[in-house]
Amino acid sequence: MANTDFASQARRLYMESFPPEERRPWEGIVNPESDYGPDLCHLTDGESYAGFMTLWDFGTFRYLEHFATMPELRGRGIGCMWMKKLIESSSSPVVLEVERPGDNDMAERRIGFYRRCGMYLLDYDYIQPPYAPGLPEVPLLLMSSDPALDPAAVAATLHREVYGRR
Repeated sequence: MANTDFASQARRLYMESFPPEERRPWEGIVNPESDYGPDLCHLTDGESYAGFMTLWDFGTFRYLEHFATMPELRGRGIGCMWMKKLIESSSSPVVLEVERPGDNDMAERRIGFYRRCGMYLLDYDYIQPPYAPGLPEVPLLLMSSDPALDPAAVAATLHREVYGRR
């Protein structure tokens, strides 16, 4: 579904859905420099644009870096449907980062959403490195579709490959 209109809708949704400290430059999404990703996947609801996912594939796990649905479609089960499809179609566990409960009003709701979709919180003190100089580190949690996944190994891969921290 390489549709230019979808790309412009994804960019607008991306900028509206994620604060600067949780965004990589858009150019890094549409023209990734890594063989691992990110891959921009457009989601549809029939013919209509429904949202996007950005995915990295590390072989031992798939990292869902960003996931957003159009605001007018939220609360209708579309996001959970796409999340479950991702988990079911992945040959390796799916991993994502979430805000810690209490960080903001939506954090616990997001964690509950991902749990209903088949994700588990990993017991690990995780810090997202900054995407660019001048941006802060972000204390987050890791979730995975496999509760036995080693969070330290996941964090090391993410820091090295996604955030460029060698």
